[in-house]
Amino acid sequence: MDLYVGVDISKGYADFCVTDSDGNVREEHQLDDTRPGHDRVRKLVQEWNRTVSGDEDLLVGMEATGGMERNWLHLFEQISDKTELEVYCINPLILRRFAEQRLHAGKTDRISSRLMADYLRSGGVETNSEGAGRSPRPGLRTLSRKTKELIVRATELKNELHALLQRVHPELAQHVRGHMSQWVLKLIKRHPTPDEVVEAGVEAVAEIPYVTEERAREVVENARSSVAGQTDSDTGLALSMVAEDLLRLEKRIDRLKDRLWDRVKDRRAPRILRSINGIGKWGAAVLYIEIGDITQFDSVEKLVAYAGLDPQVEQSGDQVSEKGISKKGNRYIRAVLYGCVTAAIRGGSNPPVRRLFDRLKAKGKHQKVAEVACMRKLLAIVYGCWSN
Repeated sequence: MDLYVGVDISKGYADFCVTDSDGNVREEHQLDDTRPGHDRVRKLVQEWNRTVSGDEDLLVGMEATGGMERNWLHLFEQISDKTELEVYCINPLILRRFAEQRLHAGKTDRISSRLMADYLRSGGVETNSEGAGRSPRPGLRTLSRKTKELIVRATELKNELHALLQRVHPELAQHVRGHMSQWVLKLIKRHPTPDEVVEAGVEAVAEIPYVTEERAREVVENARSSVAGQTDSDTGLALSMVAEDLLRLEKRIDRLKDRLWDRVKDRRAPRILRSINGIGKWGAAVLYIEIGDITQFDSVEKLVAYAGLDPQVEQSGDQVSEKGISKKGNRYIRAVLYGCVTAAIRGGSNPPVRRLFDRLKAKGKHQKVAEVACMRKLLAIVYGCWSN
């Protein structure tokens, strides 16, 4: 008979529920997330495998909790390399929907190991590929997500700098619209206020990398006639600190992006992704790391749903309407696709994506709606190139 093992993970331990093909509970265990606990699981798997035979299956499923499942998932993946065992890390939203359909849980109730075993028995992991599959390259995924956190922090610092710069040295604001050049940040770090720029003089400003003597003279002259309303040294120091933090953070982000690409560049899939117009090294690395095994998605629609770019449908009586995208999938894929799409739209690096954007805008669609459609288009291109 088939066996289904639901694993409910908590801090420091996990509850196990084993059910058979008829839904009967065969056994239950609570084991610590320690070496003795893991050794006990290995012995249990041997016992379970003696129960199943022939074309029968042993399936293990656990909820993707955001990190607590990592040790248990690693254990079962090690075991599966030596024995017949299928391991699934299941999207919690899918489990929640399954629980509500079966009236087993309210919106805030905990997902139980029994419910996970029931979900495995229902065949859900075969029909909901966006919620199934092994967690690939956990180390690279951790590092790429940490890099994303730093990118978000860098964006916050840029917003702080924009706000301060408008009050302290507005003449430099024209140089930080869109792309924030390194020479501007280094200038702000050294000479944050107009008075300090004037005092430093053309020669000192020209010493900053990528600042020509002509540009230095222009910066000094603009500072001399500045209309800044807040030029005290304390506010200048605050602006200088933000610029220094941003320089340091961007340098760290660049190093991490280079490291991630170096770790994946020799594999076939990242090279394919890199060859797609509009996708750079960072985008290719993140898509490869976050999507993992492309074969777990048997259609582009399932990959789109995994990324949370599928339409959110609301039904009231006989009326069915779409309310934007679901945003219930992998937000890291959405984030990197958004960056790729906006760059492709601005620079025209991906003609099909740019044409779709222009066509939707011509129809009067909101910019965000057009961008999301382009993200789906680019993800479809990714799926087509990678899966083939």
